[in-house]
Amino acid sequence: MTITREQEIWAMALWGDREHGKDAEEFMAAKVLHFEETGYAGGKELWMKVARRHVELRDALTAEPN
Repeated sequence: MTITREQEIWAMALWGDREHGKDAEEFMAAKVLHFEETGYAGGKELWMKVARRHVELRDALTAEPN
């Protein structure tokens, strides 16, 4: 089975949530800032995508059931 890049990004978001819990957003923001400071645009872009997926994940988990 081949894993797509999108699946990898979702897996990173889920891992961040499980590993860092309520501090996951802070952890991901630190990653974005690290790569911004080092000038590695690819790393910054990746972690921004992960952070966006994490927000989607959190929103879905905290949404009111219909």
